[in-house]
Amino acid sequence: MARRKHQELKGKVTMQQVARQANTSLSSVSRVLHDYPGIHPELRQRILQSMQELGYAPPSGKQRLIKFGKRLIHFLLTNREIHINPHSRIFQAIERETTRHGDLLVYKSFRFDPATPARQLPLAELLELDGRAPGAGPAAGVILTGLTHFDLLKELERLDIPYVLLGNNYVGPEPPKTDAIYFDGYRGACESTRYLIDLGHTHILFIGDPNIGWFSSLYQGYLDAIKQAGLTPITQTKTLSDSFYSNGYSSVQIAFEQTGTITAIFSGCDEIALGAWKALNDRSLEVPKDVSLMGFDDEDYASFTVPPLSTVRIDVDAIGRELIHLLYAKLENPTRKLPAVHLPSNLIKRGTCRPVLVETRPFL
Repeated sequence: MARRKHQELKGKVTMQQVARQANTSLSSVSRVLHDYPGIHPELRQRILQSMQELGYAPPSGKQRLIKFGKRLIHFLLTNREIHINPHSRIFQAIERETTRHGDLLVYKSFRFDPATPARQLPLAELLELDGRAPGAGPAAGVILTGLTHFDLLKELERLDIPYVLLGNNYVGPEPPKTDAIYFDGYRGACESTRYLIDLGHTHILFIGDPNIGWFSSLYQGYLDAIKQAGLTPITQTKTLSDSFYSNGYSSVQIAFEQTGTITAIFSGCDEIALGAWKALNDRSLEVPKDVSLMGFDDEDYASFTVPPLSTVRIDVDAIGRELIHLLYAKLENPTRKLPAVHLPSNLIKRGTCRPVLVETRPFL
């Protein structure tokens, strides 16, 4: 009877059952299957024994992964779209590195309510940790680039899944000091605002919601530069639309209703700048003759607008490379916390900024 029961179970046992039997995490079972370093010999033996006792047989997809030594990396984009730069270019940079290493990279999109408690986030199902998906292996590690909330990290840690993240997109109580890549948004915003001030602008509008990831450091850089110059901040920091373009357009409309004089605009991203530009045109204001305009990101199209958009460049290829290199280092020792890596940003001066006119007229 016991033998027949064992035969019935064989081939149907999941990684979840193995993890439960061995009193460990799904990620630990995955790393034993893939023969990764950093697993304690006693834990490895306990997992292997549980597999034998339960009659666990890895699906063919996992057997292929094990045979060829491939690691399965998940690129997890939360509450954003892959077609929006810089995420698509970051993904491409990561893909080049995983291909060079002979590993597998899988794109996953994950939209969720930030108020969802950590244990209710369906990450185990999303990452196919139970191994039920045909031909899919368990996650070796996760790269996070979208809006990353604290509870998301908390659930990944509970599942014992190694991860690294683009720290500028983190939303939570304290920015991570480990396992993260940052671009220097603060310095980029400071330099941009000071550049506008050096051109004689004293009425500079900032557009961007500091509650949304990377806008926080940009907002602080703008504020510090404005205050150091003894100027008064002019800001529109509310999210008026899910579209950055629409948000830029509406923000300019509101700003001009509140103040009659704006000579320059610093936008939290290039898409916001385009929306602001359209709003200025609709008010019969020219860029840069009447209002100077600054973006952030240096999207592909920024150099082809007329005139070309002044902006701040972040090296998205370097961000992608650093993210996957950091994850590879993390996989060598999953329990080790690796120091965050900080990458520079660069002010790009083009055609949408000019010295302020000696006499400015109120814009009604």
